[in-house]
Amino acid sequence: MIGGTSLEDMTVGYANKNGTSMAAPHAAGAAAVLMERFPYMDAAQIAGVLRTTARDMGAPGIDELYGWGMIDLQKGIRGPGMLVTEQDIPQELRIDGAYGSSQWVANLPGVGALLDAGKPTQRRCTQFNCGFDIWSNDISGHGGLTKEGIGTLVLSGNNSYAGPTLVNQGRLAVNGSLTSTVTVNQGATLGGNGRIGGLTANAGATVAPGNSIGTLNVAGDVTFQPGSTYAVEVSPTASDRIVSSGQVTIAGANLAMVLEPSSTGSGSVLGRQFDILDAAGGVQGRFGTVLPSYLFLAGSLDYSATGVQLAVQRSARSFASVGLTDNQVSVAAAAEQLGAGSPLFESLLLAPTAASAQQAFQQLSGEIHPAVASVLINQGRHLRDTMGERLRQDAGAVGNGTQSLDEGAWFKVLGAWGKADGGHSQAGYNTSIGGLLAGVDGEVGEGRRLGLFGGYSDSSLNMGDGTHSSAKVDSYHLGAYVGQQLDAVRLSVGGSYSWHRIDVKRELQFAGDSERLKTKRDAQSAQLFTEAAWSLDLQPLALEPFANLAYVNVASDSFKEKGGDAALRGAADHREAWLTTLGLRAGQRLQLSSTRSLELSATLGWQHHLSPTDATMNLGFVEGGQGFKVQSLSLDRDAAVIGARAGMAVGRGTRVNLDYNGLLGPGTRVTGSA
Repeated sequence: MIGGTSLEDMTVGYANKNGTSMAAPHAAGAAAVLMERFPYMDAAQIAGVLRTTARDMGAPGIDELYGWGMIDLQKGIRGPGMLVTEQDIPQELRIDGAYGSSQWVANLPGVGALLDAGKPTQRRCTQFNCGFDIWSNDISGHGGLTKEGIGTLVLSGNNSYAGPTLVNQGRLAVNGSLTSTVTVNQGATLGGNGRIGGLTANAGATVAPGNSIGTLNVAGDVTFQPGSTYAVEVSPTASDRIVSSGQVTIAGANLAMVLEPSSTGSGSVLGRQFDILDAAGGVQGRFGTVLPSYLFLAGSLDYSATGVQLAVQRSARSFASVGLTDNQVSVAAAAEQLGAGSPLFESLLLAPTAASAQQAFQQLSGEIHPAVASVLINQGRHLRDTMGERLRQDAGAVGNGTQSLDEGAWFKVLGAWGKADGGHSQAGYNTSIGGLLAGVDGEVGEGRRLGLFGGYSDSSLNMGDGTHSSAKVDSYHLGAYVGQQLDAVRLSVGGSYSWHRIDVKRELQFAGDSERLKTKRDAQSAQLFTEAAWSLDLQPLALEPFANLAYVNVASDSFKEKGGDAALRGAADHREAWLTTLGLRAGQRLQLSSTRSLELSATLGWQHHLSPTDATMNLGFVEGGQGFKVQSLSLDRDAAVIGARAGMAVGRGTRVNLDYNGLLGPGTRVTGSA
């Protein structure tokens, strides 16, 4: 256009003059004005301001003809009308009825209207995008700045405005400079690595220099009023610091010591002394107390004429002193011996309360490792029961005065589920087993039966009570059995050998640390049993009192966990158990037809452990240090054995048996079917 040309049109809308659109110079000019107004915005952000402050035209919302609408520069110079994000907004934050072109509008706390152009899989509103803003421009003028809202505002420019700076809510981080004095009020926080004119922290306010560890410089005086808090973050190599060119006045304020989370594994803060406050004009007053942010750490303050130093040392409480159980005390004492500089030791120093320390020790103990052997001992009875079933005179047949034992091949499906109740000192757990056994047997002489079997089973153990531990066991079995019938007396003997592959996983979360530990180890188990039973034919019922003796031996290899600083090691372990079972079986045969009958039987017994029932194991940390003993739930000394069985011939040479069995003790319940 030629300079000085005047175009006037009182119609709201676009018009064509000699085929040339007037929209382009309007848009470019408006964008130029906004760039002057918001020099810290890039081109995409300026375009966003133009769109989100445009006057809607045509159909409501964004449409194909008018797009976002007509530019409204008067609204645009006030800032964005919406913030457009690719993150999808949760349904509960969306403004009902406010959307266009499948894009929703949300009302976010501390932000306001926000256009939601994201995908359903992105439906989240994090603290970062809901309450965090960085201002990098230089602010000048006669006014001041008041920080409201719970979010974080970062000032990274060189700000020379003449008015005061008030922090009433949330966090203000000064990474650039301010010439004004900053007043921090109750519930608000001041941080950053920049420079301010002066500082007053009122009651309930917090001053925390840096964005992690950092230094806040103050050109003038600093005043900590009663009830305010100076939060000092420390690491093995540095700490927060305030450097004042004026005088620092401390009117009984609190000092809170905070450990940098990343300090784990990079040395120790113990024994370190940090310069946390320097004042060219001198230090007046004292901090009232060093807040006990951590259970096992303490801080002491040393004052000079122009500074304050913070010394970090252990508190009077040892790790073991807060343990509630023998396992917690044992593992806590071992962790204490690792000493300063150990990653695990340093992590435990972060425990803020006794409850959090106890939770950490509970997870660290590795209680699941001795529990695996207990489960293998208990689950060995499924093999003994299977061998006994094949050797046992059918209870219904006994009632008719004859023997009716199946010949040839057989198989059995295993399935059982158990629960061990936790106590004050040990965690409870749930177990399961599934598998398949197959064998062959037959008569090898008068009244004598001999058989062989093999099979596979898959067991699981899930431990609760804050241990976050689980185990999976793949087992392969071989066994043999023989029985002799002597009139009304039956003698049985059997044995099995099993190979186990144990896979243990532990997920630890404590004191800001998170680890996923795992290990694999091999184990073997061998068992023998013998039983004597006496058959009583009390037509139509058959009874069979019996006495059973079993020996079980479980040996496991050494292991080392992998996956974190809390990994455990264990030496080869050996457990054995002697068990007796006294009981009574009863059975009856029901004749369904001339060619088919149903045999029913039931078992009730008492199992008693003759050997020690405790489940202990010596463990240690892979990192080093002394070993410690950990104990899982003991096996029940006494338990009831129950069972029920129904069997029927379903074809020539084919028979199906359905079993239910259970082991019910004071702390353990195992039930299953096959």
